[in-house]
Amino acid sequence: MRRLLVAGSLAYDYILEYPGLLQDSLGQLHQREKCNVFFHANHMARFYGGCGGNVSYTLGMLEENPRLIAIAGKDTEDYFEHLAAHGVDSSFVKKVEDERTATCLIVNDQAQNRFVAFHGGVVDRASELSILPAVDDDIAGCIITPDDVPAMVKFARECRSINLPFYFDFGSQVTWLSGEELREGLKGARAAFCNEYEFSMFQNKTGWKLEDVLQHIPVMLVTRGGEGCDLFQADGQTFHIPACPLKDGIHDPSGAGDAFRAGFGFGRVRDWPWLASAQLASTAAAFALEARGTQGHKFNRASLLERCQQIYGPLPSELLSTV
Repeated sequence: MRRLLVAGSLAYDYILEYPGLLQDSLGQLHQREKCNVFFHANHMARFYGGCGGNVSYTLGMLEENPRLIAIAGKDTEDYFEHLAAHGVDSSFVKKVEDERTATCLIVNDQAQNRFVAFHGGVVDRASELSILPAVDDDIAGCIITPDDVPAMVKFARECRSINLPFYFDFGSQVTWLSGEELREGLKGARAAFCNEYEFSMFQNKTGWKLEDVLQHIPVMLVTRGGEGCDLFQADGQTFHIPACPLKDGIHDPSGAGDAFRAGFGFGRVRDWPWLASAQLASTAAAFALEARGTQGHKFNRASLLERCQQIYGPLPSELLSTV
C-alpha cells in the first residue's frame, strides 16, 4: 500500500482548562479602553501538536507510515522520538538549530469555547521547504495542512507541477490567506476541508460560492461540529454525515479536525469512495474528541473500522479487502 505525504507544522501545545466562560472575562475588552484579563486555569498540560504532526500521528497509529515534511526548531528531539515511535517518517523534516519550534496556547472553557494564541517560531520559514525531494514511487498523494501561508501555496503549486493528487486543508489559515492565495491553493486539489465558519470566511475573501468552488475541485467537505459534516461533490451529489456519537462526551476538541483529515486520507489512499472516506474521518474525529490533547487519542485500524461500521453501517467487502 502506498502512503501519504503530509505537509504542515510542528508545534508544542499548552492546553489550559478554564472553569468559567471565556465571554465573561473577554467581555471586558469591549467595555474598557484598557484592561487586564486574568484566567485561572484548573488544569494545564503540554502536548505534541501542529497540524502536520497531528495528521501524521493519527495516520501513523493506523500503520500508514506517513511521510512528514515540516520545519522544526532546536527543541524537538523528544518530538522526533515520539513520531518515530508511531511510525511516522520524519526524514524530510528540516531542523533549524537557532530557532524554537512553534508554540500554541489554548484555553478551553466549560462550554467548549476556546481562546488560542499561536507563536509561529521557525514555522515562519516553512516556505524554504519543497515537497519535490520527498516524493517518490511510494507516495500516493499529499495532504497540505495549515502552515506558513507562502508554504501552503507553494506546496499546492508543486503538487500540480508533478500531477501529484493533493488535498488542501486551508482551515485556520483562512484568516491569513488572501482571496487570491485561497483560490490558487484550491485549484487542482482532489478535495478541500474546513469548518463552517472558515468556509464563510473563504467565501467572503474569494467571492466564490459553493458552485464556484466545485468548478475547480471535485469535493468540498465542511465540518459542523456536533452536527457532523457535509460532503459536496461536483457531480451534484450531496451527503450529510452525522457526527459519530461520543462514548463519554467531549474531553478536548483540540486536534479533532486533524484526526478527521487523517481518517479521510486513510480511505482515499485506498481509492475508497468519498462518502466512505468521510465516514471514516468522522469516526477518527470522535476518538480525538474523547481524549485530551491533539495527540492524546489511541486507536488502531481494527477499532476505527469496527466503530465506523457500528455507526454508519457495514462497509462493502471490496473496501475492507484493501485494508
